[in-house]
Amino acid sequence: MSNTQCPYLPAIELRVSKLYCLAEQHFLKRFPRPQITLNLRGETAGQAWTEKNLLRLNKQLFKENQAHFLEHTVGHEVAHLIAHQLFGRKIRPHGREWQFIMEDVFRLPAQRTHSYNTNNASKRPFLYRCSCEGKTIPLSTIRHNRAIKGTVYLCTQCREPLKFIEKVSA
Repeated sequence: MSNTQCPYLPAIELRVSKLYCLAEQHFLKRFPRPQITLNLRGETAGQAWTEKNLLRLNKQLFKENQAHFLEHTVGHEVAHLIAHQLFGRKIRPHGREWQFIMEDVFRLPAQRTHSYNTNNASKRPFLYRCSCEGKTIPLSTIRHNRAIKGTVYLCTQCREPLKFIEKVSA
């Protein structure tokens, strides 16, 4: 489904517009509005691509957590764009400039991570095993492809290299 057909986009665009208005009132400066896409997948709720002035959001996580996502996740990502436009690219992603925008301008907690249930959004179809008895570790397609190319992933408990078992069909 393209963004133009997505029923969630108007609510997101309205929230982004309100956040930009808050920033413009606070800093007495106009900011260019970002492009918004809902093509982010997996466990990540949102990404701000500061150089492209682009917001990438996870449609599945939005669908399952609409009110909180609009308030907090969209605010979190917009704060990244505003911080970059105000302070440049040499700031830390969740540094004091971003925290200031979150807390003092948007009046939101400056939290770095979400706690959404990602079971429906996360796709980890490749099962691996380690030396731990009966333990399987699901890996994403990206990590599986990296393992094929030679990246070695270790179990966080036994510290042994993971070995591929099978691909799970969806």
